[in-house]
Amino acid sequence: MLLQIRCTPEPIVLPVLKQPQIAYLHLTIAATGYSELPLHLAVVADASRSMRIPIVNEQQFRDLVRQSGAHEVLVDGVPVWQLRNPLSVEQRTLYPSPITYTTHAIHSLIERLVPHDRLALIACASDTIVLAPSTPATRRTELVSALMRLPALRLGETTNLAQGLQLALAQFVTTDEDIIRRIILLTDGFTGDTTLCISLAREAANRGITLSTIGLGGAFEEHLLVQLADLSGGRASFVHEATEISATIATELDSIRQITAQTITLQLTLPQTVALRWIVRLTPSLTTLTPLSTEHGRRLTVHLGDLQRGEAAQLVCAFLVAPGAADQRRRLARFQIRSGRSTIEHDVIAHYRPDAVNPPPTLLPIISRAHIALLKQRAEQARQQGDYMTAAHLLRQLAARLHELTEPELAALALAEANNLIQQQQPGITAKELTYATRRLGQTTS
Repeated sequence: MLLQIRCTPEPIVLPVLKQPQIAYLHLTIAATGYSELPLHLAVVADASRSMRIPIVNEQQFRDLVRQSGAHEVLVDGVPVWQLRNPLSVEQRTLYPSPITYTTHAIHSLIERLVPHDRLALIACASDTIVLAPSTPATRRTELVSALMRLPALRLGETTNLAQGLQLALAQFVTTDEDIIRRIILLTDGFTGDTTLCISLAREAANRGITLSTIGLGGAFEEHLLVQLADLSGGRASFVHEATEISATIATELDSIRQITAQTITLQLTLPQTVALRWIVRLTPSLTTLTPLSTEHGRRLTVHLGDLQRGEAAQLVCAFLVAPGAADQRRRLARFQIRSGRSTIEHDVIAHYRPDAVNPPPTLLPIISRAHIALLKQRAEQARQQGDYMTAAHLLRQLAARLHELTEPELAALALAEANNLIQQQQPGITAKELTYATRRLGQTTS
C-alpha cells in the first residue's frame, strides 16, 4: 500500500497585505495497492426496552388496543403506547420489534464472515453484557447461539452506550498484525454519558479502531453519533425504519471489504506565524473535523479512518497566516500522513506576490461546499446553548447556500428545521434528516 498526497494550489499564492489573512488549501489523500485483511469486529447493540417495542401498522394497533387497552408512556426518551397486558409469544412472532430486525441483521453478518475474521457481540441498556467475546468466525455456531440470546434479554429501560463501548474496546488486543479493527454501534435512544462516550471514541481512534454508528428512528442523539464516528473516521448512518437495519449493516461490511488504507492519521505541524482556523472533510462525507491539539496548538492530529478502493479523502484547510513581504516564501505547515507502516510527509508553502488573488477562483466552489458544514456546525452549537433564534438564523443562511448549490430539497429541510426551532425550541425529525443528508454533499466533489 502506497500513500499519495496532492495539494491545491501548490504553492499557495497570497497577496501582500499589512494584516493577517486566510490561506485555503485543498488536500487530497489517496492510496494504491490492495490486499484483503482479516476483520476484527465488535457489534454493540442497544437492547433497551424501546428496542423491544413491537412494530405494528395502524389496523394492527387498533386490534391490539381493542383486545388489551393501552396508555402512552415514555420509554428511553421515546413516546410509545403501552398495552395493559403483555403480548403473547404468538403475537410477538406476528409483530417483530427493532431488536428482532437487529438479530436478523447480525445473523446475516455472521454468515458472511470468512475464516480469518473475528466477531464480538455486546448488548447494552441500563446494564451491559458481552454475549460473545472476540470469537473466530470458524466458530460460527457459538456466535449464532450467543446472538439468539439477544431478543430475550432484559437489561433495563435506559441506554448506557459508554459501558457498551468500554466492553467493545476490551475485545481488541494490541498487535502488530495487519488487521482491520471496527466497532459498529446501533442505538435508537438517548444516553446520559455523552462525555465518556466521546472520550472512548478518541481512545478507539488512538488505538487504530474505527467506530461506525447507526441511529434508528426519530429519538436518538444524531450529533453525538456523528461525532463518535467522525473522531475515528467511521461511517455514520441514519436508519428510518427497523426494516433497513440489515441493509445498513450489510453495506458497512461491504465497505470494510474494500479497504485499501486503514486508520489514516493526519498530523499538522505549524510555525508560530500560522494558526489553523478550521478543517473540513469533503469526502468520503462532508463534516467539520476537530483536531487533537498539542504543543500550544503547534501540532494537530486528525484521524481520517479508512479508505476504500478508488476512494480519496479530500479536505479543505483554512490557515490564518501572518503578513509577508513581496516574493517571500514561507512554510505554512508540515503534513505527516500515516497508515499502518506507511508514512508520507509534505510541506505546504506560501508565496507572497502583489498581484495574487486570494482565494483563487478555482477553489471557490470547494470553499462554498465547506461552508455548508461550518454553518451546520454553528447552528447546532447555538441550539445546544439554547440560543434558538441564532440557530434558526444560521439554518436560514444554510438554506440559502443550499439553494446556490441547487439542493432545493435540503434547503427546504433547513428552513423547516429553522421554523421548528422557533416554534418548538427543540430539534425535530428534520434535524436528523438534514444532518445526515448534508454529509452526503461532499461525495459529489471532484
